[in-house]
Amino acid sequence: MRRAFAKAAATLRCGRALVAVCAAVAATGAFAAPTSPALTLKDNLYGVKFVDSQQGWVVGAFGTIAHTTDGGMSWQPQSSKTTQQLYDIDFVDARNGWAVGRSATILHTADGGATWEAQKPGVDKHLFSVDFADNQVGVAVGDWGTILVTTDGGQHWENRSLPDDLNLYDVVMIDKSRGWIAGELGSVLTTADGGQTWTKQDTGVEKTLFGLYFADAQHGWAVGIDALILRTTDGGQSWQVQNGATEIRALEQVGFGQAYDNPSLYAVAVVGTKGIAVGEIGAIYVSTDGGETWKRQDSSSKESGPKWFRAVSLTTGASGAVVGAAGAQVRIVDGRVEESDGGPRAAKAVH
Repeated sequence: MRRAFAKAAATLRCGRALVAVCAAVAATGAFAAPTSPALTLKDNLYGVKFVDSQQGWVVGAFGTIAHTTDGGMSWQPQSSKTTQQLYDIDFVDARNGWAVGRSATILHTADGGATWEAQKPGVDKHLFSVDFADNQVGVAVGDWGTILVTTDGGQHWENRSLPDDLNLYDVVMIDKSRGWIAGELGSVLTTADGGQTWTKQDTGVEKTLFGLYFADAQHGWAVGIDALILRTTDGGQSWQVQNGATEIRALEQVGFGQAYDNPSLYAVAVVGTKGIAVGEIGAIYVSTDGGETWKRQDSSSKESGPKWFRAVSLTTGASGAVVGAAGAQVRIVDGRVEESDGGPRAAKAVH
């Protein structure tokens, strides 16, 4: 499965993106509602970030960036000035944000996305994830062991890449010093010096990990191939398997039924007592006890719904959204993932 995520992300196809310029900032300093029509999200979405229950951003194919001020009920386009795939987005507040993507694309905004400007990282590798501790200190990771670190909001990026050919898919910085990265072959790396150096942690698995989340310096979760959900309560010194298959099988052993029962998971978030993990075939796993246990949500049929969900964002109060294939975006309200008609999905026990 080496570089499977990177290849899939680079080759996904869908319709043309609608990209337009948003309205100017109001004289009061608050962001005015755009005058352009609400955007119908149709292209693949790879990243999402909410800063509160109402305000959030999504990114995706062909440089798509969109913004909501009503909790995901409607979306307004923002001009990214690029057609590159954008794989992740992070905001530290309602004004300061970064998006990363294909061919080392890094975009920055200081006005809530009214304008986006490119930053120059000095590399050309695909970037899959970005996370900032504040408006100065951040880390971006990607293809071929790429790790980029900034201490000045992205005006300059330091190359702290690994010597190994190891794709890195997600990064979390809980403060200016401490952070973690997840990637291929069950890899988790940690830093205690703001990303200057990284140390490998033993997860006990060898399957690719795509998503990562830390609630604090001790409690974290990682998700990956075959519905894997791992948990740590000691900052990554040890990891426990909470769900999924840990054994490595040959490709010919993996049929549709197995893929449905154990879908790859791409992202996870846990806020308070609420937790959500998402992945292939529209799979959603939920926790109502702070990530202690997980249940898989029902779908009406194996064929219905999005082909995949790629990202999830939760804010205080457990509001946010899940995004994925063909513009799929599902609101999260009070920790409940809503159907397109606004009704909460039911849940069932995980195998």
